[in-house]
Amino acid sequence: MLDIKQADKAVKALLGYVEKKGESKNQLMEDDQTVWLIIATKKFSDASKAKPHRIPLKHSIVAPDAEVCLFVKDPQRDFKRLLEEKGVKAVNKVIGVSKLRAKYKPYEAKRQLCASYGMFLADARVVTVLPKLLGKTFFLKKKQPIPVDMTKSDLKKEIARAIGSTYMHTTSGTCTAVKVGLTSQSAAEITANIEAAMPHIIEKIPRKWKNIQSINLKTNDSTALPIFNSLPDEGVTRIEAYGKRSNALAMDEDEDEDEDEEDDE
Repeated sequence: MLDIKQADKAVKALLGYVEKKGESKNQLMEDDQTVWLIIATKKFSDASKAKPHRIPLKHSIVAPDAEVCLFVKDPQRDFKRLLEEKGVKAVNKVIGVSKLRAKYKPYEAKRQLCASYGMFLADARVVTVLPKLLGKTFFLKKKQPIPVDMTKSDLKKEIARAIGSTYMHTTSGTCTAVKVGLTSQSAAEITANIEAAMPHIIEKIPRKWKNIQSINLKTNDSTALPIFNSLPDEGVTRIEAYGKRSNALAMDEDEDEDEDEEDDE
């Protein structure tokens, strides 16, 4: 089981590192950075699925000003009308499959589309055709469209649930990354998200805790902070070595300081 107090220490260390990193470069962090939970399993998974697992969170990780794009069946005008009728205002753009296929075929068009929205949703009935239409860009940026049931009577609630959750994508291999926070959030909010998400994440992993090798916390460009580790022949072990800052982050910061000194020379 994960020691949530230890996870909280890791979150605080990570946020402190991000803040100090910005100060050392004499710049403010212009954009939120995503906080990732990296789960490594002992055995490979040979199943990769387009439909992700929905993981509920305590605090939404979609920025308040982020725009949302929805991919739908044709004709797209029917779904625009449906959103209006249901009072759904959280969706900023609706794109039908035929328009996606015709207008966004070039790589540059896909790249610009991916960069234009903070989150992508998709009618669950078209999710399986999207990987081929969107290409690698969306998946490398971890902006895979999230499926929603457009037939729900309470569509507004369905959309809100999708935006307020995080997602676990099943990939082939031993490593899975799940978004659990933003660096603009407090340590308490991110820790609460980890606590809320973990039972649902473990439930989706074959053999559950017995198959967990390690759990780490990181941003896109930070060192990974271990918060759980299962050591061979020694059973399950929790990482306890957090002081004011982790040794891993301290080493990273020392390297930055060395680089700054070289620049001064």
